[in-house]
Amino acid sequence: MKKNNKKAFSIIEVLIGIFIFSLWMVGVYAIISSTLRVNDYNENYIIASNLSRWQLEMVRNIRDSNYIILKPYNLKNPNWTSFLDSDKFEFWKKYIINNDYSNTALFPIKVTELTDFWEWLSEISWKMLNYKLCLDSNNRYTYDCVTVWNKETNFYKYISVEEVKYSSWWVVETIANSFLLKSKVIWFKKWYHEFEIKSIITDWKRL
Repeated sequence: MKKNNKKAFSIIEVLIGIFIFSLWMVGVYAIISSTLRVNDYNENYIIASNLSRWQLEMVRNIRDSNYIILKPYNLKNPNWTSFLDSDKFEFWKKYIINNDYSNTALFPIKVTELTDFWEWLSEISWKMLNYKLCLDSNNRYTYDCVTVWNKETNFYKYISVEEVKYSSWWVVETIANSFLLKSKVIWFKKWYHEFEIKSIITDWKRL
């Protein structure tokens, strides 16, 4: 009778092998999950930064368009019917700004004051819906999230206007013919994020 010299794995060896393989799989999953999370954040960060800079460029476009029609540099919506101080950007107020694609638009950029402003620093509130961004049927950004075929995004954007101040020792002076523009974009995906960029808008032609 021949003796069987073949060796087999014991149950303990099999369990140890499964345990080591499981640890390896958990590590691989953690790396993949972390990479996807970072890629997702970077994608939204790039979109937010572009939206924020886009708002700054639109305000500069407004200022330069005011120069063309010989109007004050800080009119919100350049057109021949704007004359009042209420038509100008005002300090310590917040606005939404976007392209106006309507056929009746007197100017292709529309600025609207946010009269009911709310911002929550830890989560998105329903009170922020008045500056939430959606995409229309042509994939253009719009604040109209009521229309049924418009698609919601994770982004909220607005601009705020403040005085430009200069500090020298104990003296604080306000710089005339200019304003500090803050362009902010907020997004909430898994948690709260925001991107803000600042720029000084000046009446450079009349300084």
